[in-house]
Amino acid sequence: MKFLTASEDTGSIKEIVCSRGTDTSKQDATQPTSITNICNEEGASLKTRVLQMEVTGDVLVASRLGGTLCVYDLNSETYDLLHVYTFEGLSKEDKSVSLVEDKKSDVIIVAFESGKVFLVNLNDKKFDLPPISLSLPTNKQISCLTMHPTQAGIIACGGKENDAQVIKLYEGTISHALFKSEKKAAKFFKPVVLFTAKNVKNNHLDLRSPIWISKILFLDSAKPQGYDFLTVTRYGQLRIYDTTHGKRPIKDYPICDKAILEVGYTSAEQDDIVVTDTHGLLAKFSLTAVDEKAYKTNSASAGKVVKPVAKLLGKYTGGNTGAIYGLDVVNDLLASGGLDRYLRVYDVQSREVVAKVYIGTQINEVIILDDEDEVDENEVVEPKRTREQIEEDAEKEEEELWNQLGDVAEDEQPKKKRRV
Repeated sequence: MKFLTASEDTGSIKEIVCSRGTDTSKQDATQPTSITNICNEEGASLKTRVLQMEVTGDVLVASRLGGTLCVYDLNSETYDLLHVYTFEGLSKEDKSVSLVEDKKSDVIIVAFESGKVFLVNLNDKKFDLPPISLSLPTNKQISCLTMHPTQAGIIACGGKENDAQVIKLYEGTISHALFKSEKKAAKFFKPVVLFTAKNVKNNHLDLRSPIWISKILFLDSAKPQGYDFLTVTRYGQLRIYDTTHGKRPIKDYPICDKAILEVGYTSAEQDDIVVTDTHGLLAKFSLTAVDEKAYKTNSASAGKVVKPVAKLLGKYTGGNTGAIYGLDVVNDLLASGGLDRYLRVYDVQSREVVAKVYIGTQINEVIILDDEDEVDENEVVEPKRTREQIEEDAEKEEEELWNQLGDVAEDEQPKKKRRV
């Protein structure tokens, strides 16, 4: 398996190669094949640290603090730096909040807190096209931006006291000529707001619910009109929207009492999500199953308040401590990292820890490059067990243990002497 983690303290990226069963917290356990510092070019430091990473084709793109986008060669063992894009017109405090790829148009989108968006076309590694700068039609800061998986030019964004919006950046096909002419780009790129969400109704105390969207995900549903998407917030809420059914969310669930930092789907069916928060939570929730009376609270004025909650399907444990900033899911693997400086890899279904590697620096971002172990042809590989099989085997072992204890107890009982 191969992973990339962005280092907060040094500004570099680490490449971790390991196999299943790796655990650096135990001396007698399997150790990583290699942990290599990469992308540590001159000037890389805490002040220019990597905020987001994305793999596109055979290159790695990384958005750095300070308004730059670095492109690295994945085919090179040393991840050679191919090009650096510098974005103009940003303040010193402005940070990138999202780095996404519009695969339909072959462009990379970098979004900043101020609402400025830059479109980058790598042009087959020629790097001769300057970025295109756009301003989103919002007067407030954003904290996240996501791309629609199947529709070109459709994004969703939101932030603190800035409710979710679905925006069309452009309509049509992006050509290289647009990157060479500011006039043509200005005519072609005209961002239009398609949908603006409305806050939920006041709570049982008639108090307004604060808004602070931390992440947004589109639901890949085939609809002739409208869009489905979900948001998670810094107030521990999960909200699901269907733009054809009004501006308010169709579902609103409180799923934790801390700020949610990351969210991702655990399968292609998009039935379940995994979320992280600022206090070590890494948990899987269902988008279809609901616990009707899971949230309970008492109010002096309203009495007992009961609310439905998205069903908790299980927590990914393994010693998580503090905020978890990095999250990636590929096939049956889930990788996470954050404040406690450990890269943890889990089996998505069984939630078992597959690998645990101490990195030495705070982790900002995680990418799974390869989810397969290098297997020796002569090695016999045991089939992977599901969580149900693991629990069933544990029950059998426990039953056998009790039976053995019962047999021992019977053998140790003194035999009664027969009266003559």
